[in-house]
Amino acid sequence: MKKLSKERLLSQLSAAAFADLTRFVRVESDGETQTLRVTDTDSLTRNDRAALAGIKAGTKGIEIKLYDKLKAIEMIARLTGVFGETGGDDTLKALFDTLAGGEDDDG
Repeated sequence: MKKLSKERLLSQLSAAAFADLTRFVRVESDGETQTLRVTDTDSLTRNDRAALAGIKAGTKGIEIKLYDKLKAIEMIARLTGVFGETGGDDTLKALFDTLAGGEDDDG
C-alpha cells in the first residue's frame, strides 16, 4: 500500500471533485433516437478511475457511480483552509486513518 500523503489525498479528492461525467458516458443522437454510450474503461485516465465509486451491470443496463463531488469539494476546502479554518493535523490524521482502514503506516 502506498504511503498516504497530503498531496496524494488532495489528488484523490480532486479527482472526485472535478470529475466530468461525459468522460464516462455520452448521449449520441441521430436526429430521431438517442443512445447512451459508456466509455471503455481502458481509455479512462488514472484520475477518471479515481473518481469512480463503482460500475455494475443491472437489469436496466450499466450503472456508473461517481464519488460525491460536493463532499469532495468540501473536504478539499477544509484541508486547504478555504473556509478560513484548516483541519490541522488531527483532521488529516482522522482522514488518513479512515482512508487507510484505521491502520497506521508505521506498524
